[in-house]
Amino acid sequence: MTNDHDGAQVVTLPSPERSAQARFGTVGGVFTPCVLTILGVIMFMRTGDVVGHVGLWRALVILAMAKAITTLTTMSLSAIATNTEVRTGGVYFMISRTLGPDFGGAIGLTLFVSQAVSIAFYVIGFTEAFFGIFAGPGSTLSQLAADLPIQQLTSTAIICLIFFVTFKGADVAIRVQYPILAVLLASVVGFLVGGALAFDAEHFSANLGANPDSTAGFWILFALFFPAATGITAGANMSGDLKDPARSIPRGTLLAIGFTAVVYLLQIILMAGFGAQSSLGSFTDSGGLLDGPAAFRALTDMSLVGPLVVAGVFAATLSSALGSFLGAPRILQAMGKDRLFAGLGYFGHGHGPSDEPRRATVLSLAIAVVIVWLGGLNAVAQVISMFFLIAYGMINLSAFVEGRGGNPSFRPRFRLFGWPAALAGAVGCGVAMVKIDETYAIVAMIIAASIYFALRGRTSSNWGDAKRGYVFSRTRQNLLTLESMTPDPKNWRPVLMVLTENADREQKLVQCASWLESGRGLLSVLEIASERELDVSARLDIRHHHIQRIRGILHEHEVVGFADSVVVPDAIEHLDAVVQAYSIGSLRPNTLMVSIPPPSQTERRARIGSMLAALAPFGLNVVLYKGGRVEESRRRRGKQIHVWWHGQRNGSLLALFAYLASCHSHWSKATIRMLRVVKSDEEHLEAEQSMTELMAAARLAVHVEVVLSQRPVSELIVERSGEADLVMLGLRQRDVTDFESFVTDRDPLLMQLPPTLLVLSNGEADLLA
Repeated sequence: MTNDHDGAQVVTLPSPERSAQARFGTVGGVFTPCVLTILGVIMFMRTGDVVGHVGLWRALVILAMAKAITTLTTMSLSAIATNTEVRTGGVYFMISRTLGPDFGGAIGLTLFVSQAVSIAFYVIGFTEAFFGIFAGPGSTLSQLAADLPIQQLTSTAIICLIFFVTFKGADVAIRVQYPILAVLLASVVGFLVGGALAFDAEHFSANLGANPDSTAGFWILFALFFPAATGITAGANMSGDLKDPARSIPRGTLLAIGFTAVVYLLQIILMAGFGAQSSLGSFTDSGGLLDGPAAFRALTDMSLVGPLVVAGVFAATLSSALGSFLGAPRILQAMGKDRLFAGLGYFGHGHGPSDEPRRATVLSLAIAVVIVWLGGLNAVAQVISMFFLIAYGMINLSAFVEGRGGNPSFRPRFRLFGWPAALAGAVGCGVAMVKIDETYAIVAMIIAASIYFALRGRTSSNWGDAKRGYVFSRTRQNLLTLESMTPDPKNWRPVLMVLTENADREQKLVQCASWLESGRGLLSVLEIASERELDVSARLDIRHHHIQRIRGILHEHEVVGFADSVVVPDAIEHLDAVVQAYSIGSLRPNTLMVSIPPPSQTERRARIGSMLAALAPFGLNVVLYKGGRVEESRRRRGKQIHVWWHGQRNGSLLALFAYLASCHSHWSKATIRMLRVVKSDEEHLEAEQSMTELMAAARLAVHVEVVLSQRPVSELIVERSGEADLVMLGLRQRDVTDFESFVTDRDPLLMQLPPTLLVLSNGEADLLA
């Protein structure tokens, strides 16, 4: 921080430093890895299956859907990448620093697993192509395959070879990708040119619709093809190795999507015009989808130079596996450095000056080898599709939360982003998951949700959390909407303000308030203190300390509410001003709750009386809490809440509070008894009938008991409710106005009762609403 010529302070922000390993640009670090991953095994081994089973039009729809999902996801990813400094960890780093470790961890682990499984997927494709070419009938390979799991052994050997290249470091892997890209592009040119020269209009016309002999469904083929569109995070996963990730990730990824979309579009159209549908795909005897090299052979026949397709499939599958081998360990390494889970820190350590994630690379190797021995190409493709879809859905959801939340800090340099597009991407991913396989979708969602909730609440001062901004945006909108609505008794809810001079001393008052709120309204604890000799700054420091202490009390007793404190020169003198300002628009307290001090504390009683007198003009409901002699029995089963009827006005609020208390977990299955005293037989019959009808009309499950007696009501209350767990009595306005005299008169009664609430209603609550 420095001073300019006018004496004003100027804040100089430190320029973000890239690590020493940042050495790749847009083409080498993003475009090429994305293209090599996208133009992978599906292009050579399964695109023909899609056309052969569902026809040209549906194949184009599948391509459009897959590219739409990945394009929307890339736009979301680009917005996040251009709104924050990006370091090692790619998508995980960006999301975790935007929405917190819960979202970031869920996406990070999902992407790590999907990319580790992808290694096996691409190598299985390579092996299938290899054996399709060299393991014909009678060959040595076919004879070996009859006696040994030769394909699995070959796949394992190939994975170990790629592992060796990756283990040497990203520099070696990046240098290898350029000759691989050259071979791949030569192969693509070969089959596109060959397809154009061999194009047959009759085949093209016949292949427009679905194959009538096929029983493979549209969504099964979508799941099979979708891995062809994945790979968009291959560049983002190299974020720590990029010179300018905020520039390279959006440009390189979108360019790769556009380029590969054109390649797949031309391939699908040309394959539809090359041969009969039965020759383009692999079919079971019943017309289903079969693991087999038929689509690859069709592409070889279509190519201008057949061996180029062979070289291309080898290059594509191995390069895609290489890209996944580079990306997956870096995600896990970043998560390990953040120590999200116990034991994960082991994988955060890097090797050498480039901080190569060798430990995470070994784990990726182990996962890939296990997958090779568990499933074939089609089965693994569906699993990969599910994991990538849920990862992409969460990326879109993250961007939606940022965009819709309207945080001023969300200022992405990528201008093609809008939150409706992010929402559409998230919904599209969810729909596609369910359509592919409901069971897989549910399992994948449960796994992601489990990770999210396991990490929920973990945070760091260095991490952002845009969820708070989204919640603020929704809260703001709801408050403005609430402001324009007319209050109605049917929508009455308790907005309780617990007023205290010492929350530590009155923790049972806070607990009791939570019973009356019971998750249906709002509860705030306001501690007011007098500090006449201190200046404002000192009083604010005390206020901060008080709020933290009250929050601790709320947390300790599992009370959901707000903590607040006011430190003023004179609590009684300034109380009315405090309560006047204690609101946001129309959302202000409607119920005041205070405790009755013990008889010996006459000074405290006097202060409470002065506070009630100061707040009388506000017209609030008033609840006085008096702890009782049997508080220790409240945890027993079969609890009872006794409500002594005190006229329609007070009775409505008493009954509502009793109902709300019974909704609280502390009072679950409690019995509510509604008692009323009358002095004659005529009153007894009328009161019993009217009370029963009133409770039925109010839809309250209570036991009505009308007591016929000439004895003092206080004696009846002690006799009937002395062993209850909670007692509710009514108040008159003069009882509150003359608080000290009232509680002095009632002390003999209250001393003989369990915890007791004395309630004065302002008439807003209506039992029959």
